[in-house]
Amino acid sequence: MKPSVQHAGLAATGTSPADLVREGRVHRAVYTDPDLFRLERERIFRRAWIFIAHESEIPHPGDYRLCRLAGEEVLLTRQPGGALALLHNRCPHRGTSLVSIPAGHADRLRCPYHAWMFRLDGSLIAVPLAQGYGPQFSVEDPALSVQRVPRVESYRGFIFASHAAQGESLREFLGEMTSALDNMVDRAPAGSLTQVGGTLRMEYRGNWKLFMENATDLVHPGFVHESSVAAARLRKEGLSADARTAQTLQMLLSNGLASPQWNDVPIHSFRAGHAYMGGFYRQGLIAPEREDPVFARYRRALTERHGEPATARILAVDRFNNLIWPNVSVNSRFAVLRELEPVAVDRTIITSRCFRLDGAPEEMLELTLQFLNTASSAASLVASDDLEIFERCQRGLNDSGSDWIDIRRGMHEDRAMPDGTTQSPGTSEITLRAQLGAWQRMMQEAS
Repeated sequence: MKPSVQHAGLAATGTSPADLVREGRVHRAVYTDPDLFRLERERIFRRAWIFIAHESEIPHPGDYRLCRLAGEEVLLTRQPGGALALLHNRCPHRGTSLVSIPAGHADRLRCPYHAWMFRLDGSLIAVPLAQGYGPQFSVEDPALSVQRVPRVESYRGFIFASHAAQGESLREFLGEMTSALDNMVDRAPAGSLTQVGGTLRMEYRGNWKLFMENATDLVHPGFVHESSVAAARLRKEGLSADARTAQTLQMLLSNGLASPQWNDVPIHSFRAGHAYMGGFYRQGLIAPEREDPVFARYRRALTERHGEPATARILAVDRFNNLIWPNVSVNSRFAVLRELEPVAVDRTIITSRCFRLDGAPEEMLELTLQFLNTASSAASLVASDDLEIFERCQRGLNDSGSDWIDIRRGMHEDRAMPDGTTQSPGTSEITLRAQLGAWQRMMQEAS
């Protein structure tokens, strides 16, 4: 085997993706080879279910939104009967983009070039000078419709799509991770979520897998985020200040656990690459349950909907970074979702969005917005630390000094659980191994 080391491309080496992931190690080409990246687009991101939007973004018939799916711009529309349609944003006549505004409302779609007119499901309605296309031309010809993405489904308001016409259902794909989405929705006293505040986007010069692998890596916080923890410790008097200051300090301080303490935070991984970790925010406003007037009002509203036993079960779910592989991280307790888009082998965009728990006190939304700003915005000390590390990893992986990366940590302590997960101590690299296992299986599947 001669894996690519100078980025001549995977095809030039004759190396199979199956050869690049081995027990306890992975070849650096998995993160640096442009041929592999192109293959990932086809075999992972065009086949898997990819999150694209939330139903609250298109609540009414006629609403539309531009989305991204496996590197392509697609148009999500709400049909007159309420059903969803996902269209390629391309006129079948000359290939013009039909829509350029990110979101809006329309009864029909009109191509800006030659005014071909389409229904919101993509079917053609009318064409100016139709006689000029010849006697065989017919607006009823399905070949003249806007091409639809073959599969789009919603689970509890979260909309996913796939370019693959065949494959497992969305429910099958999500598996145990439906529990993360369920918990977020169940935390809303009105039983629904509304996406608010737009989105935050950050870009880093590194491979997309670095973000997903880091999200449940519990060794790095004490080192990568050492400076932000130290700054928070100098400002501990702020814990008794206003809610925003206290919440930020509590979040930063939580990263300061001693290395052995992270082993007490459980992590769970699934064969499909999905994973989640236990919560580690325990004090003050970021505790799973707390005693303050806002939370008391919120808990009463939740109890009115679910009853006390169910409310207790909902609030007892304390998980952090629920990963829906290959590209979504959900924080149910804080009503935040992050998605990543691989742009190139060494370029990734992270989009963060947050949700209002409908029926909850408005102050709960303020805490959600503060969580997003502290953890996942361009102004975040934590996020800037992580993105810097991702870029350093990418630069190092481009160096040909050593081809193999060690991923053995915790491997001897992995144990199968009744719920189908594999559980290890918190500092294990089990979730990284599970993600690479899923990567290896999908990359070996021919079209």
